[in-house]
Amino acid sequence: MMIPRPRRLRTILVSGAIVAMCGAVAWGIWLRWFGHATARPFAEWQGEKAGPDAASTALESRIHAFCGDCHAMPRPESFPRDAWHVEVEKAYRKYEDSGRVDLDPPPMGQTIEFYRSHAPEAISYPEPREADAPLRASFHPERLDLGPDQQANAAIAGLCWTSLGSGQGTSVASGPAKGDNATARDPRIHGSKQPPVLLASDMFSGRVIAVDLGSPQRTTRLLAQLNNPCHIEPCDLDGDGATDLVVADLGSYDVRDHDLGRVVWLRQDGRTGRFDEIVLASGLGRVADARPIALDASGTVGLVVAEFGWYRTGGILLLTNMAPPGQPPRFESQVLDPRTGAIHVPVCDLDRDGRLDFLALVSNESECVEAFLHQGNGRFHRQTLWRAPDLAFGSSGIELVDLDGDGDLDILYTNGDSFDNMYVTPWHGIQWLENQGPVQFKYHRLADMSGACVARAGDFDGDGDLDILVVAFLPRNLKPDWLGERQLPSIVLLEQTSPGNFAPHILERGFACHAAAVIGDFNHDGRLDFAVGNHAGGHRASDVRRTWLTVWWNQGCGEPARPIRPSGPR
Repeated sequence: MMIPRPRRLRTILVSGAIVAMCGAVAWGIWLRWFGHATARPFAEWQGEKAGPDAASTALESRIHAFCGDCHAMPRPESFPRDAWHVEVEKAYRKYEDSGRVDLDPPPMGQTIEFYRSHAPEAISYPEPREADAPLRASFHPERLDLGPDQQANAAIAGLCWTSLGSGQGTSVASGPAKGDNATARDPRIHGSKQPPVLLASDMFSGRVIAVDLGSPQRTTRLLAQLNNPCHIEPCDLDGDGATDLVVADLGSYDVRDHDLGRVVWLRQDGRTGRFDEIVLASGLGRVADARPIALDASGTVGLVVAEFGWYRTGGILLLTNMAPPGQPPRFESQVLDPRTGAIHVPVCDLDRDGRLDFLALVSNESECVEAFLHQGNGRFHRQTLWRAPDLAFGSSGIELVDLDGDGDLDILYTNGDSFDNMYVTPWHGIQWLENQGPVQFKYHRLADMSGACVARAGDFDGDGDLDILVVAFLPRNLKPDWLGERQLPSIVLLEQTSPGNFAPHILERGFACHAAAVIGDFNHDGRLDFAVGNHAGGHRASDVRRTWLTVWWNQGCGEPARPIRPSGPR
């Protein structure tokens, strides 16, 4: 049932650094086509100084050819002038490590001088905007703390609002409905007699837990003890009517190359409610996401896996169930895309041909949204939907939702990742990729927000259209240092005031430690609430210490929402 996967050197070695000057190509391809050449050692590039032609057109063309060979050209204005020496040196090291010799790297000193001469002395950031009119909803935050027997740190990487009762599991064969806004749906409509619970994954302690928000004590239940769980996907993998969970297990708390990542099936016993841990795939790099998908009309089950990896590990995988009907699932793996940095792989019928496709957000040096269109029998055609114009864009997440209410799925897209080199770029924010069909999307920039990490759409003010909740996640030691002293927005609600127009309301400032968020009507009062998880590795996370989750209860049209600000450790 488990797919072992040995430690390996990924077919394509990629730089993965935020300003890496080029991705790598497969060693075998290099050997075939460029095996006669000899790679220049890093020391030679390091010793080359800037020449008199550092600003020449010829040199600039050479830098563009080298630095933009396999990804977007890094923009000099992404980082301050003093940062570029380290970033360029790191990029040249990555190129040397890749084994490539087919490019013509300019002298490193001249490349450094080029970027320094075009970079600003200091980065300017857009001022956070706030709507003039108050939000037509108010929220009361309730903080849930770790128990006395639990570790002092938590790193909540995934949140999910679902029922665990029989009859709830999403049918793998049918998949999500076209245009379905799953984020705002009451999961009990699928036939479960049990009220929903809040599921959370803690990548620090390894716990997967369920929180009963309907109990006065906010009772928690341990479902599984894994390694470093991330995304949780409810489904009925074995078709027995009970809700199972597929969990992406990163395999490490820190970001590095390894083969410790796993895809884990938490199979629920419908009689006892117990969850049994079954490893479906192991020996992977850091696994960020895994989603079930039907591969043919007969209901053959597959799993799409986002193996984020790091520099030398990662890719997008398809696990196909090869077991006969009625037998325990047994999956075989194939690589659909060897690039590192896959974050999310949501499943939908994008082209409306009756077959389930999936989308993929690929970060690192790729920074793009890809569609994998199902051609039948587990074969997929890849099509790029949108690509960022800058290598330092910092893609962080996507969510499928019919934002404009026209019956098709759009893409909510956040970019706010700064964990490669800790620098916050001025490009962080939220965008909407509007589905204009067939498989065509139009880009709309919605708002700027440093560290934008997760976006969820729902009707928070009850006016019939969808608003957008956005939370921020920034590193503890972010750069530039002075930016960390500002009270940056950490929770923002974008109110849709007219079709396609959004007004920002800041609900919280100064706690950019939220790597997970979920929305739902938690108390069944007809108003949409939301919850955010705290991550120990985030900015000012020490100020909230033992608080691992905050539930924001929607009070309806009451006092205007006022932003929560830091007030010392709690």
